[in-house]
Amino acid sequence: MVISNKELLEISTQIERDGRLFYLELSKHVDDPTVNEFLQVMAREEALHEVQFKEMLEKKGDQVYGWEDHQGLRDMMEKEFKTDIFPPIEEIMEHVTKVKGIEKALDFAVEAETVAGEFYGLLVDMCNNIEVKTLLVLLQKAEHDHLERIQLLRKEFLKKSPESK
Repeated sequence: MVISNKELLEISTQIERDGRLFYLELSKHVDDPTVNEFLQVMAREEALHEVQFKEMLEKKGDQVYGWEDHQGLRDMMEKEFKTDIFPPIEEIMEHVTKVKGIEKALDFAVEAETVAGEFYGLLVDMCNNIEVKTLLVLLQKAEHDHLERIQLLRKEFLKKSPESK
């Protein structure tokens, strides 16, 4: 079962586009201007990742990079990407208080950034083209940086939140 460029592009687009929308929507629920700006920066970075991945696959064409028939990647695609990894913010916010909603949204963001990093990491491990592998390493590092920043933001948010004390 060959993994096509189209499938990879759909998943990358799902990860990055949904992440961009998620962070933009979440920023609308945050009053702190610093946190709001942080979330908007995250959204812009997600949009950039989408463009980078799309350009990489366009360059790839029919070339074989090593991941095309990898069962581990196929399994991850089947397990992790059948549903949205970033849920709609409104679904989260309508069921809980604003503070709890933001906390829950940040929890989802931690999970989503982890999965995105694992996805790019699998591609890195399998890729046999050094130029593409370099780009994938940069995308994986960016997802790892996002994860660390979201975890820090979550920690600071919980520290300041009266509901979590």
